[in-house]
Amino acid sequence: MTDDTTPGRLKPFLAQWDYIVEMLFGRMEGLTNEEFLWEPAGEVWTVRMVDGRPTPDAEVWAPEPGPAPPRTLAWTLGHLGDGSATRADWLVGSHSMRTGDQAWPMRAEEGLAFARAGLDTWRNGLAEMTDRDLDTVGRSAYPDGLDPELPLIEIVWWVNKELIFHAAEAWYVRDLYAARNQ
Repeated sequence: MTDDTTPGRLKPFLAQWDYIVEMLFGRMEGLTNEEFLWEPAGEVWTVRMVDGRPTPDAEVWAPEPGPAPPRTLAWTLGHLGDGSATRADWLVGSHSMRTGDQAWPMRAEEGLAFARAGLDTWRNGLAEMTDRDLDTVGRSAYPDGLDPELPLIEIVWWVNKELIFHAAEAWYVRDLYAARNQ
């Protein structure tokens, strides 16, 4: 939802965000626990129990030469939920959340709720921004990215790109899962 106080240049990003989130969760209807943790290849990034705590194989996607391994839906939805919630905390929250603070779910229902909560928190924080905020370098002060060095509008672009990229990835993993025994 946008209103008359939403900066005009932010409105397309919010509309795009709302549409992709709606499509993502529509496409995830009926997700089972088996499918949530299904590994589409021999080497994947997923969420595993480590010392009694659900732990992602990799929490962030550091630039490396070559591609990252395929991801499970548990990893992809966890990454979206955790990354969005953590960035939102640095945008409008306590500025204290760090990578590794949240336990990533290992069950489909909890994973979907975790992803939705993080995505909604970021989106709701953006809805509070003004034109001045969008131009402010470091307005999204998340310290583990370029946020302190870029105007917020560039971070908005980046986070939207992440949502689109990982939503498409999740859709494709569902397609692969459905086709695995055909």
